[in-house]
Amino acid sequence: MENQQPSIEELLKNMERISGGEPRPMRVLSKINPAFVFEQARSRKFVMDQPLIPSKYKHLIMIAVAAAGESELCTTTFMKGAKIAGVTKEEIAEAIMVARQAKGATIFAASVDGFEEILKDT
Repeated sequence: MENQQPSIEELLKNMERISGGEPRPMRVLSKINPAFVFEQARSRKFVMDQPLIPSKYKHLIMIAVAAAGESELCTTTFMKGAKIAGVTKEEIAEAIMVARQAKGATIFAASVDGFEEILKDT
């Protein structure tokens, strides 16, 4: 039997169920290019189905990346989805602290060339 693709509305409803809220960016994109929304869903499933990193860690990585990238909408969406998937609020808070540490460290790394330049004359 051939796999039948869900309608765009069914797909968006599933995204809402998984994320715990309205998938606003996907809803808007569905009006412009529905194929992109299907690709986004396929790609997420592909990533989440990979066996080496547990699902909980994948959720925490998504939260940390979204927060470090300063996307409030994605951070909140990923937090809600993680909660639905069983990730605790304490684990989510710790992921944010790890992201803060990693992002903060990049400030030093980004400035090292400049420091080396200004130290040449001393």
